[in-house]
Amino acid sequence: MKEAIKSKSICGRPVHSFFSGRDKYLRLQKHCISDITPPISENESIFVFVTGGSGAITINGVSFPLKRGSFIWLQSYHTFTIRAGSVQPLLLSVCVYDYPLSSFLTFHEPEPGTVDAIIDAPPVISLDGARLDKIEALFHEFEEEDSCFDPGSALIKVAVLGQFANFFIHHSIKQHRPETNCERPLGWKAVLYISAHFAEDLTSQSVAAHFGSAAAVLNRELRLISGYSFSQFLNRVRVNIASVALLYDGMSLSYVAAHSGFTSEVAFYRIFKKYMGTTPIEYRNQLLNDGSGVYRGMIMSTTLMEVLNHTYSSFSEPVDIKEASKRLYISESVIRDLVYETFRSHYKDLAVLTRIRHAEALLLTTDLPIVDIAVNVGFNCSRSFTRTFKKIYEMAPSEYREAHRGGEK
Repeated sequence: MKEAIKSKSICGRPVHSFFSGRDKYLRLQKHCISDITPPISENESIFVFVTGGSGAITINGVSFPLKRGSFIWLQSYHTFTIRAGSVQPLLLSVCVYDYPLSSFLTFHEPEPGTVDAIIDAPPVISLDGARLDKIEALFHEFEEEDSCFDPGSALIKVAVLGQFANFFIHHSIKQHRPETNCERPLGWKAVLYISAHFAEDLTSQSVAAHFGSAAAVLNRELRLISGYSFSQFLNRVRVNIASVALLYDGMSLSYVAAHSGFTSEVAFYRIFKKYMGTTPIEYRNQLLNDGSGVYRGMIMSTTLMEVLNHTYSSFSEPVDIKEASKRLYISESVIRDLVYETFRSHYKDLAVLTRIRHAEALLLTTDLPIVDIAVNVGFNCSRSFTRTFKKIYEMAPSEYREAHRGGEK
């Protein structure tokens, strides 16, 4: 009989807000890990990119090696520790959401196989060659915008996060092999099953039976890898789902409660306050009223997210609100009103700003001639590009490159 694969214990109750926090919203973090982190379990979705050193990350009781080029997508259902190797510390670049934007990016009208890939595939992929260059460039672009916190910079950052998600999904699907899931420990499989079926009437007995195990064994495994019992873990998953749904327009509290798997609004209020320290209404009001509403409102609306991601991914194509409307199945008037209400700007202006932001990165990081940069970012000629660039930066592209690169060619 084949011996069951054992989970690695996290050795203690997990801590929260190690990488997350309101002051870290849309900010690039850089960490140097020289030993081992405490067990961590965040309420947010996090991208981690290893820029140097080596080590390992243990996620839900399973260890994955880390080296330069490792790209990790951690979700709210992951409990993890990061350990540096004995020779060099681990150097990490980290992007975190203020709440799981990935729930929209991942599961909004997913392609066939996407959900299975995200649920079953390893949360760590190793990059090299062109794939490594692409992710490094995106992190560099995110960092370039880090000194600003205006609507244009926020637009670029949110779009970069969308690119991270799309990239990871694409390569997870490529690497996804359903048969590998049966090789994982019971705790790993149970956590993912609970996270995928949170809205159902789950019990420790029913989930254990699904995997041919006993409820006592399942509870022991969950405590070993997450620090929570079955009921505690299920409630935490449901609260995280609810915290996301609360921030989308048009979702009533009764709908959020039912959508998240709670049997009643009373149970929803009680459990949400226990885990979040505040009621659902207070939580919603705090996030909407804390800080500048333009950035949070931008992420709240799924329709606006679709428009922004389309603008980012199609920045080099002709700017045309009619084409955007056709591709997204959203009326032109809705796009026009959403963009103006959020940014006090027109759709065309946002698209042009996206082009200029890309041009800025090319000016600072490459030696491409101005005419080539103009074409790469979607302008018909260098003259119109230079005119637009000067309008925004009050200097020509060549002057901008000279000023910000210290005269380097």
